[in-house]
Amino acid sequence: MKINERKIIPYLIVVVPLALVLTASFFITTFYVEKVKAYFYTVKVGAIKEHVESKKAKGEMWVNQLNLLFDYRNSRVEENIKNQLQTRVDMAYKSARFIYEKYEGKKSNREVKERIIDALNQMTYSTKKDYIFIADFTGNSILSRSSLLNQKNISAYEDVDGRAMILEEIQKVRKDGEGFLESNFYTGSGKQIILVKNLEMYGWYIGSSTNVLQKREDLKASLLSMVQSIPMDHTDFMGLYDESKPIFLSKKMKEFSVINSLEIISENLSQKSKWYKDRVDGYYYYSKYYKPLDWHLVYGFDISTMSEQELTKHRDLEEMLDKELEFIIKSSASIIIFVMMLSLLLSRKINHIFSQYQIEVQKRTDELEKLNESLEQRVFEGLKAHRQKDKMLIQQSKMAEMGDMLSMIAHQWRQPLNQMSYLFMNIDSAYEYKELTKEYLDDKLKEGNTLLEFMSVTIDDFRNYFRPDKAKEFVLVSDVVATSVTLMKKSLEVSGVEVELESYGRDLTHIYKNEFIQVMLNLIKNAKDILVDKNIDNPKIRITSRCEKEELIVEVYDNGGGVDESIMDKLFDPYFSTKDKQSGTGLGLYMSKMIIEEHLGGKLSVHNVEDEGDVSSRGACFKIEI
Repeated sequence: MKINERKIIPYLIVVVPLALVLTASFFITTFYVEKVKAYFYTVKVGAIKEHVESKKAKGEMWVNQLNLLFDYRNSRVEENIKNQLQTRVDMAYKSARFIYEKYEGKKSNREVKERIIDALNQMTYSTKKDYIFIADFTGNSILSRSSLLNQKNISAYEDVDGRAMILEEIQKVRKDGEGFLESNFYTGSGKQIILVKNLEMYGWYIGSSTNVLQKREDLKASLLSMVQSIPMDHTDFMGLYDESKPIFLSKKMKEFSVINSLEIISENLSQKSKWYKDRVDGYYYYSKYYKPLDWHLVYGFDISTMSEQELTKHRDLEEMLDKELEFIIKSSASIIIFVMMLSLLLSRKINHIFSQYQIEVQKRTDELEKLNESLEQRVFEGLKAHRQKDKMLIQQSKMAEMGDMLSMIAHQWRQPLNQMSYLFMNIDSAYEYKELTKEYLDDKLKEGNTLLEFMSVTIDDFRNYFRPDKAKEFVLVSDVVATSVTLMKKSLEVSGVEVELESYGRDLTHIYKNEFIQVMLNLIKNAKDILVDKNIDNPKIRITSRCEKEELIVEVYDNGGGVDESIMDKLFDPYFSTKDKQSGTGLGLYMSKMIIEEHLGGKLSVHNVEDEGDVSSRGACFKIEI
């Protein structure tokens, strides 16, 4: 470090903290101001949103209540018509019966009939739009609903829909005494509700009818009058449209300042109930369609009505912001003064400490430079040693299994040696009984050579297994699995363990063959040992290999009862074994996992299975994924 740099450091010790404090104060103040502004904006937007949502909920409720009222009034139109008809016909019936009972026997039937007809003809309702008619059971019109039909037989008369209404009236009266009928009696008249009743004299029946369409028009007029009388808040507006034509607009709606607002609302009317915001500036409005009357009810409100309230909140927040800024400025000034005094007092002490630190840093720097010179070489040697250690550990694991391999060789050779002994005894017996011929001797020699060749192949298989791999090779995993099973075939047969092999797809892969065999032998041997130790009935091992996309999967199943869940996480730890010290070293599964995951770039895992394939009971499954 240069001399000028050393001299400037004490000044930096004083200046830098001050600069940092000033910078921090500036950013803290800025951050806090922005945060308060954001809070103010959030409160403002939230208040407006809350107000709008409240008004929308109130508006929807109000419109829905009106629709419920419309429904109620509309649903009672026909009921009211029937009640009115019932009252009217009952009154006419009583009047006719009164006249009949008063003058019967005192005046001629013709005079009584005329008095009844005259009395009922004088009964009018709704400015003569509704009336009482009389007919007899033969279809003659006594007091007609039309002057054209008066005193005529109208039994063959048909309404617009082709129905013989007079005959239906007669049938109704004869069967029930009285009842209601519906008919489009005249062209253009619309639906009529008719009540007929047996007069029980002269073979007459009386009736009356009302036009439903006219009653609905009366209902519309009544509902419109009711809507017009509803009081409205000065910020709200309402409109009622028959199809797309306005039949009522509130005062607020008529005063819209936006050009073509009413036309826009009219054009946007639809049978789907919804809110509109962007169609008319400054207003929300809700449109709901009432199908029975073909009406559109529009309700809306002015969004800008909250502005005065929001200005009050804004002023309150600005006052709060000013107070916070004043507090931050005073706090920052106090901190700056304190830090400056502290810096002046401590600068000398810090300068001394810095000098000592500089000497120590230089010393450490020299040591690091020396260390860096050899670091790359040491790392390379360490990695090389680690790889060598892995290879040695694999080879040592193989050697640790040497006893098992020798036992396997013994099992493989025992039967051929017994057969060789039996062959020699046959030759000796044949010679002793003078039965040894050239042909017999050649057969026995050929049989012996076959046995010796089998024993030689067995030795070659085990010798190849113990030869360390130098490079990866392309192999079919199903063949490698079959080779592994062959190496343990006699041991498995002696233990009574059945092995099933299954292969799906073309399982060609690029691996270290002998290392993979070592893994398979470890997994098969572990499975066999479990089955033997637990004395499992019908012990089975099933090995499957398959390709899924670009992944090779090999699974080793057994029916040995599975792995205890409490030790499953420790199963691949070095020197961890479920066997006694004489039977297991605890390296087999550890080495298998290291080979699969570090040398072959795959994954080895274990899980318990139940009723997997033809394995009839619970067991373990070791899964290799490469």
